[in-house]
Amino acid sequence: MPQSERIKRKGTNTPPIPQSISENGSHTVANTSFEQIHNFIAFSSTNTAADIKEIEFRYQQLIQGLPVAVYTCDANGYILTYNQAAAELWGREPEIGKDAWCGSWKTYTTEGAPLPPDQCPMAIALKEGKEVYDREIIVERPDGIKRTIMPHPKPFFNAAGKVIGAVNMLVDITDRKNIEERNGHFAAIIQSSDDAIISKTLDGVITSWNNSAERIFGYTAQEMIGAQITRIIPSDRLDEETSILKRLEKGERIDHFETKRVTKDGRLLDISLSISPVKNSKGIVIGASKIARDITAQKKAEQRLRESEERIRESEERLRLAVEISELGTWDLDLTTGLTTTSPEHRKILGYSKKDQWSRMLFMEMLHPADRPWVEKAFQTALITGNISYEARIIRKNNSERWIRVNGTTMYDKKHVPVRMLGTVLDITEQKKAKEELEKMVLARTSELQTSNAELEKSNHELEQFAYIASHDLQEPLRKIQTFADLVKEHLHDSEITEKYFNKIYSSAKRMSKLINDVLNYSRLTKTGEQFVNTDLNKVLKEVLSDFELLIEQKQAVVTHTDLPTIKGMPLQLHQLFSNLISNSLKFSESKPEISITAQILSPEEVQDYAHLKMDTAYVQLVFKDNGIGFEQQYAEQIFIIFQRLNNMRSYSGTGIGLALCKKIVDHHDGNITAKSEPGQGATFTILLPLTR
Repeated sequence: MPQSERIKRKGTNTPPIPQSISENGSHTVANTSFEQIHNFIAFSSTNTAADIKEIEFRYQQLIQGLPVAVYTCDANGYILTYNQAAAELWGREPEIGKDAWCGSWKTYTTEGAPLPPDQCPMAIALKEGKEVYDREIIVERPDGIKRTIMPHPKPFFNAAGKVIGAVNMLVDITDRKNIEERNGHFAAIIQSSDDAIISKTLDGVITSWNNSAERIFGYTAQEMIGAQITRIIPSDRLDEETSILKRLEKGERIDHFETKRVTKDGRLLDISLSISPVKNSKGIVIGASKIARDITAQKKAEQRLRESEERIRESEERLRLAVEISELGTWDLDLTTGLTTTSPEHRKILGYSKKDQWSRMLFMEMLHPADRPWVEKAFQTALITGNISYEARIIRKNNSERWIRVNGTTMYDKKHVPVRMLGTVLDITEQKKAKEELEKMVLARTSELQTSNAELEKSNHELEQFAYIASHDLQEPLRKIQTFADLVKEHLHDSEITEKYFNKIYSSAKRMSKLINDVLNYSRLTKTGEQFVNTDLNKVLKEVLSDFELLIEQKQAVVTHTDLPTIKGMPLQLHQLFSNLISNSLKFSESKPEISITAQILSPEEVQDYAHLKMDTAYVQLVFKDNGIGFEQQYAEQIFIIFQRLNNMRSYSGTGIGLALCKKIVDHHDGNITAKSEPGQGATFTILLPLTR
């Protein structure tokens, strides 16, 4: 629904045709006089109907032929006629006799507030009976496009002076307003610029002079506009202006031309000029626009910088000499280009020639693969913290490995963006070797001390066990001997009783002798000087089975085994280990003994299941399994303690040292022994021994 009002009509439908012009004379609108329009379509008392029709035709031709938007309304504001230019401006065609005041879709004030149709300039002209001047409005088309309009509404009067309608010419001033706004914006930029902006003709006559030009050169705009530009050019540089004008005439632009210019008080300034040719609508150069930047402070700063750089170069030279004496290599990495500058000592340390273009990528390739990740991390951290320091290994072209120490500093620009990194490199291979040797010696000594402490603790524990033996196990047979000897004295006359007690004395003495022998065997394991040699376990087993050949035959025992490996071990101790385990299996059986011996090489994954084993060592697993009487699993660790017996001495002979000997032998071989059993289900002993040492 358009904003223009549609109201109930009053009076005639005949559109008012201008018949007379105000006595004040004609009013010019877009170079067209309303008096001329009146003469073109004027009525006469002698007009016939044909004449009136002809006048109306001319009237419509006149309206449609105008290049600007024109429309008419009756006294009540209803639109009577409009031309094509008005329809294009509105973006729609209003309904004749229904739309009122204005044919636009929507109307706004210049501040953007909606403008009611009955308050538009046409409505005011009809209501007040006078022309409306200089009241801009904004109209919006149905497609959303807005245009700024300058209306020129003029009311029509009859002979009696009563308003009978009005004509309105709408001038689209949108482009002009935009140009004015842009020009104002440009003018503000020019006046607020820190650079002097000056325009001149090709004859060198100044036509504009902004605020910064006044500040830089000391002349006011009134002093300089109309004057020659040569006023601010030193006499020894006047030929520059001739050269500049020739280039401008060719349409060339001059950028950042550094020169000298003179101020009103005679000071010479360092100036950077950028000059552009100014062309008219036909492309002909008619003048020039000049931007002059005062770079005097910049030039002084550059001079100070050059002097500072010279001092730095002298310092760098002294530093270079000091670095060469200390055998430090230096490097300088441009983080923007990736290029790296290095010293001869740097090339010597890393082992590359001068013709090789050194770069960070080449350095990363030279690093030991294991060191690359954390060296890259150190580099990325240095970009933030400003410092880099690390030690790493490199591999030279000849495949030799060297240790280096790198230290450096990151440099930043004014925005704190890292732009450069420089530092030193030092070959520390010999230092590393000396340190490693020292660490090895310390570790070896520490290991020796730890081993000695462990052996001491173990020895102390054994002393406690021997004390127990002396106080209990060894004294018990002696007590029996003393008791039975006293009984013999009391019954010397009875040979039968005396023989009985002598047999008991002999049995106790024999047990005491066996105890002493077993204790001696156990103690010898600690002091043995036997060396580790390649030992074929098949051969050891064969010798042990030969020792038990008669007992195996008597008990009708069956011994089976798989192929056993050769390991680094102590043959005599391994013989004792196999002998004690097979002896136990033969002893603790109530039926025909069945003994199975198997061997299996453990995989690295299986070795990991045992925390106390060495991960880098291969192990064999030996399993001794029998069908003997077995034991409760809760005693699986107790059986390896010296003199710990689980069975009645009367039923099964022994001193309780055999399995303790097995445990000690396995410990000497850096292995492991465990037991698993159930009463009546036999026993399984699992031994882990290293294949090598």
